[in-house]
Parts: sequence; C-alpha cells; structure tokens
Amino acid sequence: MFLISGALVLVPQSISYSYYAFKSGDFIDVLSLAALNLILLSIYFVIIRLCIYKTNWITDKLKLDKGFETENIELNFDSAKIISIALIVIGGLLFIDNISVLLREIMVFFQDKSLFKDYPKSGWLIFYFCKTIIGYLLMTNSFRIAKLIDKQK
Repeated sequence: MFLISGALVLVPQSISYSYYAFKSGDFIDVLSLAALNLILLSIYFVIIRLCIYKTNWITDKLKLDKGFETENIELNFDSAKIISIALIVIGGLLFIDNISVLLREIMVFFQDKSLFKDYPKSGWLIFYFCKTIIGYLLMTNSFRIAKLIDKQK
C-alpha cells in the first residue's frame, strides 16, 4: 500500500518537474530526467507486479513456508486488543502527520505578528490543532475506546 501511495505522489511530481525542465530548454536535463523517470516507473511496475502476482515465487525464494510444524499459526488476541492496537497506530499517524504542520503554522502565525481573527489561516490552525488532539487522545485512550467499540458489537 505504501509503495502504491508513494508512486501516486512521486509520478506526478516527476512529470511536473519534467515539464519545467522542458520549458527551460536544457536538452541534457530533459533527457536525463526522462531516463530517470522511465527507470523509476519500471522499478515501481516490477515491484508492484511481484508483490501482487508473484507472491508464491517470493514465498519460495525467501523460504517463508519452511520450518513450521503446523500450517496454522494461532494468535490468542481478543478483539479489544486488536482494536486498541489499530487505534494506537491510527492515532500515532494522525499525531505525527499533524504536529509538524501545526508547529509550522504556529511559527508562521507568530512571525506574521497579526491578531488571530485577522490571520488568514486561522481556520487551518484550529483544524490542525483538533487533528493533533484527536490523534493524541486516540493513542492515550485506545483501550477505553476499544472496549466501547467491542461492547457495541
């Protein structure tokens, strides 16, 4: 999933950079960038193809099916623990993604030296603050939320 999302971000960036390099008129930069983009796309294509269509080949090469006494691996987790782990991961991602943006926006706000009501990005500042708080609360209260979700089943 991260590979596909990375490709969805990297490919448009490289295409837009290729456009600007083409506009500058430097033929060597355009040619090297086109070759690099072609190599990058082919690597993404090969890795995604291997991960989706050749899973048995990867399992055989890495010998992932050898050394187990039984075919089944039993995990003794109840659903509340699994939900709480998922909530910790989601909350951590929310917190990490938004704390840096929040701190950057706060720094820009203080550098701008304007009132909060006059600041053009005050709504975004509140939005990033709320997302950061939600991420923190999801991480710290994950067991309570998991019990609540498990009760509603």
